[in-house]
Formats: sequence, structure tokens, C-alpha cells
Amino acid sequence: MTNLLLLALSAAAAVAPADNGGAPQQGLLPSSPWNVDYAEAECRLSRTFGAGADGYTLRIIRGANLKGVQYVVAGQSLKIRDWNHSGTLGLRPGERAYKLMVAWYRLPTGESAFQLLADDALRPDEIASTRGLVMEFDGAEPLVFAVGNLEKPLAALASCYDDLLTGWGIDPADIRNLKTAPDPLDLHTWHLYDDAWIGKAEKGKIWMSVRLDVSETGKAVGCHTLSPSGSAEVDTKVCVLSVKNARFKPAISTAGDKVKAPFILKIQIREQPATR
Repeated sequence: MTNLLLLALSAAAAVAPADNGGAPQQGLLPSSPWNVDYAEAECRLSRTFGAGADGYTLRIIRGANLKGVQYVVAGQSLKIRDWNHSGTLGLRPGERAYKLMVAWYRLPTGESAFQLLADDALRPDEIASTRGLVMEFDGAEPLVFAVGNLEKPLAALASCYDDLLTGWGIDPADIRNLKTAPDPLDLHTWHLYDDAWIGKAEKGKIWMSVRLDVSETGKAVGCHTLSPSGSAEVDTKVCVLSVKNARFKPAISTAGDKVKAPFILKIQIREQPATR
């Protein structure tokens, strides 16, 4: 925890004065332009803040969670904190903040990273007014990123996401018309993992993903592989078991009706690199 606290304090102090509450006003300044990555199963908006060992990469991701947005921060000086499972995403200027679930993990590069998962994207008025993102966890100084005007970067991310959905055979308008996406029930009863699959999956592959077509009653009625495991046998078994066992709370439209909707399922088929 000490490394994280010192880094947040020293980096912020170097680029911005503190406000009355002691937190940096401006935050870490960008050291690269925004970049949109059209990945296999998600769209990533990325930018680096700071430099070298004192640098962070911020990624804003749309993909598997159809209505959700992931905010991922990676850096050499981050310290994995397994005990902390919630964090806060704040928008500056202003006092608006959202308490979100957080996951800590290590990337294949060896960098530590954390992920905040929001249920929905920022509203248009929030996008227009936000100039800084603040990420806070219990017992640590906040990380503050001077993101600048987000309208064009997030518009590019939205365009990428629409293209991704279209490529999956999903009408982006259908997703925008959802109040809530399908919510999986009792994942442990789906029995989608088998140790024997590890040897059959493509070497180096950690995740695979499939699109499930979920009915108004919450049953999976179709399955389509999006990011294959590298083994046709594994891909087929995952789809067969998903259609047989998967159950959901149905999606709800903005009109309040239960509706058909897709669900993107990511399955870990090999362990992540070990944490240290």
C-alpha cells in the first residue's frame, strides 16, 4: 500500500495544487494521445498518464457487459490489494461519484491492474462536463487523471462498440433500448469448466467468449462463439452446456417489458499469471 500512496501523492503534487480537501485538483497529466483498440471481443479506449515507473495506463472498455463500462488502470507501482473489493469513481469538476465493484489482478506484462465495473456508461451531460476522473479506495490517496474533454474520445469508443455489436449480429439500437441486460443466475450450476479443457485450448489463451441468445423467460436458446478457445471440441461443449444449463433474469426494456436480449459470456480456460 505504501508504494501506491507515495506515488499518488508525489505524482499529483508535481502537476497540480491541492484543493481545500487536500486532494489534487488537476491530477496526473496525459503523456500519450487517446487510442481506440478494436479488439476481438471488446473496444478499448486507452491513454497513458505520467511516464516510466510513475506512469499509469487508463483504459475505458465496452464489450462483454453489454450495458456496463470497465475502467481499468495498470501501472508498475500499483500494489495488488485483495482485501479491497469496492472503489469510487468520481467526476470532476463537481462532487458526483459512483461506488463500484473493483477487481485487482496482474497483467501478462507483470504490471498490476485494477478494474472498476460500472453498470452503465456516463450520461451525455456527464461526458460534456467531466475533465477529471478520480479513483479512490479505502486507505489510499485518490488517483486523479486529467482526462480533458471526453466527448470525442468517448464518441470514438461508442462508434467502435456499435461496429462490434453489429459484427456480432446485434442491433446497437436494441442495446440502447434496454433498461437492464440479462442477469445470470446460479453460475455455479452451469458446469462450464473442465480441467481437461486446459490441455486442449490454444497455448497462451486465457479467456474465450460466447454470445448467448436469452429469451423473455430467461433461458439461453442459442449460442455463438465470439472468441474461440482454439479447440473446436471445447467451443462446442461450452455452447451445449450453456444452452442446457444457463438461466437468467430476463432483460428489461426501457418500457418495462421482459425482452429477448444477448448475453456475452467470458470463460476463463487457463489461470492468469500468478500474482506476487
